[in-house]
Amino acid sequence: MLACSYSAGVVGVEGYVVTVEADVRVGLPGLTVVGRAFGAMGETRERVRSAIAHAGHPVPPRRQVVNLAPADRRKESPGLDLAVACALLASHEIVPHARVGAVMLWGELGLDGALRPASGTMVVADCARQAGFDAIVVPEASVREAAMIPGLRVLAANTLPQVVAHLRGERELAEHLGSWPPTLESATGESLDLIDVRGQALARLALEVMVAGGHNLLMHGPPGVGKTMLARRAQALFPDLDEHGAFEVTKIHSVVRRQAPSQIIVRPPLRSPHHTVSTAGLLGGGHPVRPGETSLAHRGVLFLDELLEFSRPCLEGLREPLEEGEVCVVRAAQTVRFPARFQLLAAMNPCPCGYLGHPDRACVDPVASIQRYQQRLSGPFLDRVDLILPMNPEAASEPVTEPESSDRVRERIARARARQATRFSSSPWRLNAEIPPQVAAMESYCGLEPDAERLLGQLAQVHKWSMRVQHRIRRVARTLTDLDPDAGALTTRLRASDIACAAQLHRPLPRLP
Repeated sequence: MLACSYSAGVVGVEGYVVTVEADVRVGLPGLTVVGRAFGAMGETRERVRSAIAHAGHPVPPRRQVVNLAPADRRKESPGLDLAVACALLASHEIVPHARVGAVMLWGELGLDGALRPASGTMVVADCARQAGFDAIVVPEASVREAAMIPGLRVLAANTLPQVVAHLRGERELAEHLGSWPPTLESATGESLDLIDVRGQALARLALEVMVAGGHNLLMHGPPGVGKTMLARRAQALFPDLDEHGAFEVTKIHSVVRRQAPSQIIVRPPLRSPHHTVSTAGLLGGGHPVRPGETSLAHRGVLFLDELLEFSRPCLEGLREPLEEGEVCVVRAAQTVRFPARFQLLAAMNPCPCGYLGHPDRACVDPVASIQRYQQRLSGPFLDRVDLILPMNPEAASEPVTEPESSDRVRERIARARARQATRFSSSPWRLNAEIPPQVAAMESYCGLEPDAERLLGQLAQVHKWSMRVQHRIRRVARTLTDLDPDAGALTTRLRASDIACAAQLHRPLPRLP
C-alpha cells in the first residue's frame, strides 16, 4: 500500500518540502530508500528499521520502498528519519494516512525509537508555515526553536511511540503555538568599555563612524598600540537588531548548530576566526554545504586579527561578500547562496616583525620580505574597505582629560542611525554604507558642494583613488555629518571639511618601492 508523509530539506538557509512516499507490498523482505539520500541520510534505513521494531507495533516482513521527492535534490539531514518511519507505518496501516499527511514531521531517530534534534529546525518550521502546514512535530528539545515561527502549532515528542499514539488518536502530543516576537536573547557576559582605551582619538572616531554608518575598518600599526583592544570593544556600540535582522541571524545559527539558540538573537554577532581557518570555514562549504564565518557574522562584525596571516584565497574570497552582501558557493551538483552582510573589522602589522615605522624599535625584516608580506593585501581588496587607519605609539600616549565611555558613544551612534532611518525610509537601504554607486543615488544622498567636489578630485588624483574608493569616501563623509549634531538637514550636500575628514580616515599602508 502507498502512503505519504511530509518533511523538509535544507539548502543554505532556506527549506523546501520533501514528500516521503512509502510503498509496501509482498516480496523479498527489505527496505530500499531512493531519492538521492546522501551523508547522514545514507544510514537512515538502519535507524528507521530498528526504531520501528522498538515502537511496539509488529510489522510483517514485506518489500518496502521509500522515495524522497523531489528526486533531483540531495537529502542529507537525519531530520527526515521521522517522516520516513511514519510513512512506512502508514503503508502498513498502523497509523491513518490522513493524519500522517496533515503535519510536517522533523527529527532524527535513535535505534531505540528516541527522537533527537536535528540542525535547521527553525528553517524547517518556517518552510512548513510557508507551505501551508498548520502543525509540525519535532523533538521536545527543539520545541522553543520551532515555536519562534508565528502561527504554527508545534507538537513535541520524545519517542516514535509517542508520535504513533498521537497519529492514531490515542494520546495527543503537547502543543505549543509559535508567536512573534518570541523571547529575545540578550548579550551575555560583561561588555568591554571604550573608557579603557586611552589616547588614539582618531582610531576611536573611526570605530564610531564604522558602527554608525555600517562601514568596514582596517587598522594597521605595530604591536601594542591598541588595535585588538579597540576592536574587541566594537560590539558593545551596536544597537540591537530589528525583527527582520534578528530572524535572519537566528535562522543562520539554526542551520549551523545542532541545537540552535532557544531564543531569538537580537545582539549583532561578533565572529573572530583564527587565521588558520580554511576557505570553506570562512566563506561556507563542506558536505553538506553549510554557512561559514562570513554568514555567521551576518548583520554583525567579522573581526580578522593579524589580517595578513590569513591565506590569500581567504582574503580574496571576501571581495564578493564585502561588495554584494552574500556568498555564492558553487559545487558540481548545486549552487548555494548564503547571506553575508557583515561589517569587516581587521587589524594587521605593517611587516612580519611588526615594527616598520616604529619610533623606538627598528624593523629587522629585509625589504623583499616586507614587500612579499604587504603584497598579500591586494588593491581590489583595499578598494572595498571604507576606513583604513594607521595607529602608532605616539597616538596611544596622547593625554586624555576625560575618556568617553561606550554609553556616550552609543548615544551618538543611535542618533546617527535614526537620521539614516529617516533618510532611507522609502528605500531598501538601512545605512550609509549600503548606498549604491549609481549616479542618481550618490547625488541624492551624497551630493557634493562645488569646493568639496574639487577637493575630492584633487585627492583622487594624488592618491590614485578608483571610483569605488571615491564613492566610499563620500559615504563616510555622509556618516560624519550624521554624527554631527549641528550638521543641519538630512539633504544637506557634503562640504569640503566632510571630505577632508573622511580622507583622514582612509590612509592605506604605505607601499615600499
